[in-house]
Amino acid sequence: MHRHLKYISQSALQLVYPASCCICENDLMLHENHICSKCAYDLPYITTNEQDVTKLSKLFWGRVEIHAIHSYLNYQKGNSVQAILHKIKYQSRPKIATHFGRLLAKSIPKDHSFNCIVPVPLHPKKLLKRGFNQSTAIAEGLSEILEIPINEKCIRRNAYNESQTKFSKYDRFENVRSIFTVIKPEQIKGRHILLVDDVLTTGATIEACAAEFLYVEDCKVSIATLAARV
Repeated sequence: MHRHLKYISQSALQLVYPASCCICENDLMLHENHICSKCAYDLPYITTNEQDVTKLSKLFWGRVEIHAIHSYLNYQKGNSVQAILHKIKYQSRPKIATHFGRLLAKSIPKDHSFNCIVPVPLHPKKLLKRGFNQSTAIAEGLSEILEIPINEKCIRRNAYNESQTKFSKYDRFENVRSIFTVIKPEQIKGRHILLVDDVLTTGATIEACAAEFLYVEDCKVSIATLAARV
C-alpha cells in the first residue's frame, strides 16, 4: 500500500514538475533518474577490462603510490561526460553527483578493503561560493552503497588556488603544490583511504592530496572518480 501511494505521488509530481535528462534535457520517464535511458546507453563507460585498468594505473606511474583507481566514465573535451560535470559544478546539481556516485560504487569490486572515504576538499572560500563540494556529493553516493563512512575532518586545503581548466599540464602541478595538509593523522594511521574527486585528467590535484596521506604511517590510498581521461 505504501509503495503504491509513493508511486502515485511521484507520478503526480512528475506531471507537474517533469524532471529532465542531465544531457539531452528531454523529460525523464518515471523509472529514470537524472539521465534518460538513451543517453545512459550512449555514455562512454570505463570498463574493468585489462586495457582500461592499465590506462588508469599508468596515470600515476612514477609519481605517487596508488593502490587502485576506480573511475566510471571516460571524460574527453566536448563529450557528454563533460556536460554532466559542468551541470554538477556550475548549475548546482549535487544530486546528479550523488546518483553517479552510487553507480560508481556498484562498479567497484566487492573485495575492497577501504576503511573510509575522503572527498578531495575545497578551500572554504570556494565552498562558500559554490555552495557544495562536488567530491563530497559523489562520496555520499559511494558511502551509501559501499556502507563505508566519509571522513572530511582529516585533511584541509590550505590555498585558494585558481581553477585548473586554463593551465598547462606543468602549471597544473605548480598550481597545487603543497596546498593540502593532513590535520588528524591519528585518524588514518594504518587505514586504507578511498580518495574521491569528480574528474581525473592530469591527476595533479589528487596526486598532491594523496601524497600528503602517504606521509602517514601505514596509510594506503586508492582513488575513485566519477570520470577520467583515458
